[in-house]
Amino acid sequence: MSATPLWTVAEIARALRLSEKFPATEIDFVTQDSRLVKPGSLFVALSGTPSGGFMSSFASARDGWEFAANAEVAGAVAMIVPHRIDGVSVPQLVVKDTLIDGLWALGRAARTRFKGPVIGLTGSAGKTSTKEFIAAYPGAYASPSSFNNFWGVPLTLCNANPEASAWVVEMGMNQAGEISRLSGLTQPTVALIVNVQPVHLEKLGSLEAIRREKVSIAQGLPKDGVLVLPMGLDAPEWNGKTVRFGDASDVRELKHAAHGENWEVTAELGGKQVAFSLTPGAPHRVQNALAALAAIRAAGLDEATLAKELGHVGIMSGRGVEQTAGGATLIDDSFNGNPASMVAALDSLMARPLKAGRRIAVLGDMLELGVEAPAYHKGLAKHLAGIDGVYCVGPLMRHLYDLLPAAKGLGWHEDPATLEPREIAALLRDGDVVVVKGSKKMFWVNKFVPRLLAALQARAPAS
Repeated sequence: MSATPLWTVAEIARALRLSEKFPATEIDFVTQDSRLVKPGSLFVALSGTPSGGFMSSFASARDGWEFAANAEVAGAVAMIVPHRIDGVSVPQLVVKDTLIDGLWALGRAARTRFKGPVIGLTGSAGKTSTKEFIAAYPGAYASPSSFNNFWGVPLTLCNANPEASAWVVEMGMNQAGEISRLSGLTQPTVALIVNVQPVHLEKLGSLEAIRREKVSIAQGLPKDGVLVLPMGLDAPEWNGKTVRFGDASDVRELKHAAHGENWEVTAELGGKQVAFSLTPGAPHRVQNALAALAAIRAAGLDEATLAKELGHVGIMSGRGVEQTAGGATLIDDSFNGNPASMVAALDSLMARPLKAGRRIAVLGDMLELGVEAPAYHKGLAKHLAGIDGVYCVGPLMRHLYDLLPAAKGLGWHEDPATLEPREIAALLRDGDVVVVKGSKKMFWVNKFVPRLLAALQARAPAS
């Protein structure tokens, strides 16, 4: 246990407004997943079906309290439960609803005791990458993963270091109204919108509805808070201070120079020039870095301090990690895919200097785009000028494949579940650089990229 515990069981009981007396046992980690419990943890037993009006595509038929015994064995020293669990000897904090009355109540208490800047951010694409850039600020705290939903945000608050220089809280959505609720819980002092793109169209219906949902993050801001926006995005709902980034704003790129994977970038921030490195460099990573610098600036922290750290921020799993096998370089961007992130991935591939080989894209369906889905897939055709070959996967990607010139179309496969990695490996040559991109269900869930790597490693480099 650390010298200064994150919580004690007694403190948590007070935060949950429980009258029963509890011990001052120290707690250094809060989790809702019994598989992640470690010694000194608080286990929050959530219902498999979300409460509070929230929705989840990962709802479970089993409830968290069914795993209470496992959590105790793994080291949990207390747990939040909806009723007493037989056979559990550690303190049980019983609340009516373990999500709203438990996890959210504890998250609210955590936020109340932190007096430093809190940067909340949302966006259609690049949220997590931008969060990682902001979190590079010395002493800042952010969740180690994409904890951006109805349970991830309160978990981030519960686990945040009270002595951090700043908190960074990512917010996503699975339904209308979710971001405003998450922002109300987080109470950010700075709210950042990375971008607004046609993502979740199937649920929200229009780009304007998506804009309103993203801008609703401002509802959690105090009157003296700051809203950080990209140039070109309107937010008439907010009447307070605004900072903008990109294009002709106060926080913008002046120039960059590519040195292999590395980009040396010069930016202007409020009239002064700041230089920083990005590895790897790419157009969308520059925009994410500018968004991070603008947020740090809006929080009253030193953006030059962050600029020195940006070059050390790498790529998260499934968001552009590179590996070389069988003579080809494979870029795993399979964690998710939407029109904005798909174009960003293609632009990054085109911007990459090659000594030999080709630029190849393996593209899977972009889901949740509603009736406009065919048009968005066809629209990718105009972003392929510098791409040498494209392999399409999924029924929606057939719309793009039918537009490809014969020399560029490498093939189409309807069902990602039956796509053999050896088919793709056989198409690749020595020196090729390949990006794999699509919605999560296309390549990430079925672990296609690791299987493709294995197929490449099993063969001799192609010529």
